[in-house]
Amino acid sequence: MNFVRNVVLLLLMVFVALVAATTEEASEDDFQRYSVVPILGYTEETEFQIGVMALLFLRPDEPNGNVPEIGLTAYGSTRGQLQLQLEPYYYLFHDQVSIWGLLKYQDWVAGYYGRGNDPDIDVFTNFNRKKFQYGTRIESRIGLPKAFKYGVEVHAEYTEIDFEVGKIKDLPDTHSGWRNGAGYLLGIDTRDNINWTRHGFLAQWQQMFYSDRLGDYTFDVESLDLRGYSSVSKTTTMAFGMLWQRADGDVPFDMLAGPDGICRFRGVESLYFGDNQAVIMQAEVRQFIWWRLGSHVFFEGGKSGRYFSELVRNDWHRSVGVGALLGLNLKQNLFARADFSWVDFDHLGLSFYVRQAF
Repeated sequence: MNFVRNVVLLLLMVFVALVAATTEEASEDDFQRYSVVPILGYTEETEFQIGVMALLFLRPDEPNGNVPEIGLTAYGSTRGQLQLQLEPYYYLFHDQVSIWGLLKYQDWVAGYYGRGNDPDIDVFTNFNRKKFQYGTRIESRIGLPKAFKYGVEVHAEYTEIDFEVGKIKDLPDTHSGWRNGAGYLLGIDTRDNINWTRHGFLAQWQQMFYSDRLGDYTFDVESLDLRGYSSVSKTTTMAFGMLWQRADGDVPFDMLAGPDGICRFRGVESLYFGDNQAVIMQAEVRQFIWWRLGSHVFFEGGKSGRYFSELVRNDWHRSVGVGALLGLNLKQNLFARADFSWVDFDHLGLSFYVRQAF
């Protein structure tokens, strides 16, 4: 069954590549206006998914400046899931200010594996989540040396969650209602670009504060994101990453620290192992092959714990994998990816997403 599924996915990737190559437009000066790509893939959380993603590219304010883009995604899955998402990126003041936005509706089914670092992949309880989310993040380098940045982020979300009958009986509070908050970030960022980084590094600290004065729950979330990149050749890049997360207070179970299954520790359901703290380590080699195609191999490790001392003592989850890359906008180094991973050397995981994992 896994062999047949993998063959089907490979054929889907080839089909996506052919369609993507014929659904983009460039003007006479070779500026790509848009890219439209069908979403045909499989992840552990969605099973088979089908939909469409459209990217609209806007002309930069100055030559060789960052290209603003607006992404629109709509897809459903054989697991009964639906997601609609609008995601714009803008750059202002000679690229010294960047603005990211998110408007998302999600009607979702996912598995809850319990809290902690030692889940059993065969023991879970499904939950249904309806979520409407808005977010904005503004980053700036104004007034600082070029490598430094600071920013603010706003998060507003209304969620309704219901658990189904399943194998896990000790279920958490659903925390349905409003989860609204704001926060800040500080960072050092020398990356040459954010889509396929070939050299540079990122060190970023971020805190988000949620309050029952703004919504229904009070908690905070912190993260330390470290990444490094080095070019081995013109077509080969090595990437390394470490993410530490902490969530404290009256935290909704689906906002605890842990993997997202798509970018951080790929090929598992989100928060497959989740708790108040989590750390995820990543290493990857990326290779451009030909035309719009590339590939990568990666290794990931991660674990979670209630406290830092428990986090240190707990065993690592491990994953090795390979991935296929499809160029959506080569001038902007923008690729879609499909990842195949061997999680804990026990079961296979699959994921599909736009942009690199980290």
